[in-house]
Amino acid sequence: MRLLPLLCLASALVAAPGDTPAEVTARKLHQALADSVITIRATVTITVTPGDQPAQTQDRTFEQLGTVVSSDGRVLLAASSIDPAAMMNGRTVNTQAGPVKLSAVSEVKEAFIVLADGTEIPAKVILKDKDLNLALIAPITPVAEKFVCVDTTVSDTVVAVDEVIVLGRMDKSFDRCAKVEVDSVAAVLAKPRPFISIHIPVTGCPVFSTNGKFVGMTSGKQTTGDDGDSEGMVPVVIPAETLQKFLAPSAAKPAPAPSK
Repeated sequence: MRLLPLLCLASALVAAPGDTPAEVTARKLHQALADSVITIRATVTITVTPGDQPAQTQDRTFEQLGTVVSSDGRVLLAASSIDPAAMMNGRTVNTQAGPVKLSAVSEVKEAFIVLADGTEIPAKVILKDKDLNLALIAPITPVAEKFVCVDTTVSDTVVAVDEVIVLGRMDKSFDRCAKVEVDSVAAVLAKPRPFISIHIPVTGCPVFSTNGKFVGMTSGKQTTGDDGDSEGMVPVVIPAETLQKFLAPSAAKPAPAPSK
């Protein structure tokens, strides 16, 4: 995995002597699509019920990355990134009274699309699939400006050891600077569901082939132990074909005209 210099300045986008084909493509993608990776800030209400004991509720606010997939601002991200209860639900924990099974649910209280310049746009979840670990967020009120977006239909496939380009964005403490990385494919899985394994652990970021075509989006796959309890998330890339099927219901419904 190679992290190219953080390309926050236009002058840094000029190809350097000795660049590999992947690095040349990475610079071009960064120049064209850096703003397609945005921040989602969500406040989530988490309710946890330990066995037959009273439920405990708390609100948490956090930021996650997402990929803009339409010019009207629809953002694709990992469902688990806005559903922290998913990792706790059904888990068994040991207490003084003995093992207790947890029941946990999350509800998005409010969400904002945070643009690179800090502009915040109120948003809501319009599509979600826990099995695929995907969610789609859209502005509550349509905006007139066109978003920079990734065309998920211009796609490519990869095989093990192929190089891929991943666009990303740093957190607030680094001024949400856009970044780009060159990684390699560790494995391509067909079962139980198509996944691509790379090394970058972040979710919600678009992945491209060295041809500059869309390969998929970084996400995570929940793993379980022999006892059925969750053991955490393994970073994966959900392939473009799976994403296209997930997005199809949303694409069939045109966004309303922006309010004036």
